[in-house]
Amino acid sequence: MTEEQKRMIQAMRDAGQSTGQIAAALEISVNTVKSYCRRHQKSKDYCKNCGAPLVQVPVGRRRLYCSDACRYAWWDKHRDQMQRRAVYFVTCAGCGMEFESYGKQRRRYCSHQCYVRTRWPQGGAS
Repeated sequence: MTEEQKRMIQAMRDAGQSTGQIAAALEISVNTVKSYCRRHQKSKDYCKNCGAPLVQVPVGRRRLYCSDACRYAWWDKHRDQMQRRAVYFVTCAGCGMEFESYGKQRRRYCSHQCYVRTRWPQGGAS
C-alpha cells in the first residue's frame, strides 16, 4: 500500500465513508482497508450520529453511539441500511390489516389503539 493510499484512506474515513466505499474508490481489497483502519485507529472514537467523542470500555462490545437517543436517531435516518432478519407479515386481529412485526411472529395487533378497541369496544376499560 502506498503512502498516498494511506492518506486517502484516512481522509475518507474522517469524511465518514465506509470501508467498502473506500476500497471501491481506491481499487484495493476491503480487508486491506479494514486492517489498516484497525491498526491506525485514532485514540478516540466518535458517535456515528452526532460526532461526539466516545469513551470505550476495555471489555465488551465497542460503543458506536454516545447515547440511546443518538442510536435511535441514527436508526430512524438509516432504516434502509438496517439488516433486519426477523420480519414477519401478520394480519391484525382487530382491524384485519396486514402489518410488519419485527422479532415477534405471534403478535396479534398492529397498534395499542387497535388492541384497546378490540378488547373494550364500548370506549375503554373502567
